[in-house]
Amino acid sequence: MKLRKSIFGISCVLFGMMLLSGCQKQTKMTLPPVSHKTLTAMVISDDHVIAPRLHDNGKAFTQYAANDAGADLKYSATIFRAFIAKALITKPDVVLISGDITNNGEKASHEYVAKQLRRLTAKHIRVYVVPGNHDLNNPIARRFKGKHQYSTEATSPTQFKKIYHQAGYGQASETDPSSLGYLVKPSKHTWFLMLNSAIYKSNYQQGNSTVGGGLTDGTLQWLTKVGKQAKQAHATLIPVLHHNTMDHTVIHQDYTIGYAEDVRKAFTTAGIKLSLSGHIHAQNIKSTKVKNQSLTDIASGALILGSHYYGTLKINQSNGTATYHATPLNVSAYIKHHRGNKAMRAYQKYDHDVLYAAGYNAALSQLYEDRDETQLSSAKVNQLARGMAAANIALFRGTPVKNSAAIQAWQQMPHNTSLRGFVLATKKLHGNVTWSGSVQ
Repeated sequence: MKLRKSIFGISCVLFGMMLLSGCQKQTKMTLPPVSHKTLTAMVISDDHVIAPRLHDNGKAFTQYAANDAGADLKYSATIFRAFIAKALITKPDVVLISGDITNNGEKASHEYVAKQLRRLTAKHIRVYVVPGNHDLNNPIARRFKGKHQYSTEATSPTQFKKIYHQAGYGQASETDPSSLGYLVKPSKHTWFLMLNSAIYKSNYQQGNSTVGGGLTDGTLQWLTKVGKQAKQAHATLIPVLHHNTMDHTVIHQDYTIGYAEDVRKAFTTAGIKLSLSGHIHAQNIKSTKVKNQSLTDIASGALILGSHYYGTLKINQSNGTATYHATPLNVSAYIKHHRGNKAMRAYQKYDHDVLYAAGYNAALSQLYEDRDETQLSSAKVNQLARGMAAANIALFRGTPVKNSAAIQAWQQMPHNTSLRGFVLATKKLHGNVTWSGSVQ
């Protein structure tokens, strides 16, 4: 009889703990509104974190990471922890993450990121996230062991909301009935409209994640309603989404949001003057006119790629102006502090080589494919490939490529040469690291 009572008592305690835990997950999290004059937000995108427990740095993972378009995938978790450490020192009011939080939407990776973000929320730093095209219903979520890779659990939209309850969804003043979008109001005068531009419902049927993005008619209607609310409250409304709202580079298909003109018109009607996006991995700032009103889109450079930018957005809540500056994250210093000089030097070499190789190998492949027509010597092909590598690095940094001999070699090539336009366009990059203007 005593045993039965004990078991019953333990069961009641366990049930009570489960019930309490469930209630806590659904509790709306609130912090006092930011009341000081300047609201500061740290902005990142395209972290592409893979949880350390999903790989062993073995042969399969090393080969996979080497073909990841210049991303520092082997160091993704380390880079993200370095950002968390920087944010804890900086103590911004808000941290904004505009999608592609994980490598390929692995549930374990989302859980890893959420655990790191809780270090910020524990210090009363507000964190708001939105998904990118890699993050949801991803059929190529993988783990790696030895010479092999295996399928691993992906993340559903419902799971995403639960995992990031402390990183946006628990602070939402209202949610988009049509998507995973939501509205947060960290202060009376500054609101962030976290928009879900990722398209993921058909991912499993097509066998991969959808690169392009868009906003549904329902989302645009909700956006219009929120815009009216912001105007009535005299609040600055800033949307954060994964896909770009205008063309940032010569490569823009599937990067610029679908029906972009309609989205820009909806933004302008809602009184929006600045949006924050990511997706293209390049640090880039573009502005345009819509109905004689200025609209700017800041595409954050991918955290996973050198220079590992994070943005600092400072909003003057008194006069409705803002400044933005992109700063390279000092990952080397973080690694040196935690693992020593040898580990730091190994990282620095990998960080440079992986991004350089992405551009160099892309050019090499294309130039050798066209060699029958161009009749280029091996020496010339290698020179042009070096120019492409330099241009690729410049694009992601958002800064002009240096006038090296390798770049000049591209200038001398026929106008219809593959990649020529891309390489030469990087000579004109400017104004992508800083911005200032009106946001209200």
